[in-house]
Formats: sequence, C-alpha cells, structure tokens
Amino acid sequence: MSSGSILTVTDVLNLLISGIEKTTLETELTASGWISTQARGGSKSGAGTIWTSLDTQYSVRIMTQPDGSSYARVYNGPGGGAPAEQPLNPSGKPGSRGDTHFILLH
Repeated sequence: MSSGSILTVTDVLNLLISGIEKTTLETELTASGWISTQARGGSKSGAGTIWTSLDTQYSVRIMTQPDGSSYARVYNGPGGGAPAEQPLNPSGKPGSRGDTHFILLH
C-alpha cells in the first residue's frame, strides 16, 4: 500500500492482518490525513495515540507498552474505545479481546 491510501477501516485491518510496524502504520495514517490525539494509558497498556479517520466513523488506537511492544485496536467510532464504541476483529465486526488486539511488528 502506498502512502496516503488508508481511506477505510478495511484498509487498516488489512495492514494489521498482514503485519506492519508501528512507525510504518503511523506514517501511512498521517499521509492519509488521519488525525492523531494522545490516548490515556495505564500501567499495563502504556502510552498511546488515537487516530481518527477522515470521516470520523472509525478510529485506531495504537498503544506502546512499558516493555516497548506495541499493539493496535480498531474501533467503530472516533473515540478510540470511548463508551458505546466496540473494537473490531479482522472481519470488521465487533469481537472478543483476543480477536481485536493486533500486535505490531518491531
């Protein structure tokens, strides 16, 4: 996928399923016009960023854990996991915790 072509939630999920590094994903989201805001992190989840789509129907929350590993979750709303939003599985449907955490490559 070339820079600037992440337009839909399916594009994001396809990148996550195929395996992508955190920096590459963030670069692609930036080039595609997604907006980033700082996410609140906890002792387990670490620091993070919420990326909101151009049409604000979806968001991607990228978290970097204290050990340096990172994961992403895709949500069916702009808040990166705000109340009433659900994380999406590889099929783009709400799923369980295990199905909705995408480990990012180093």
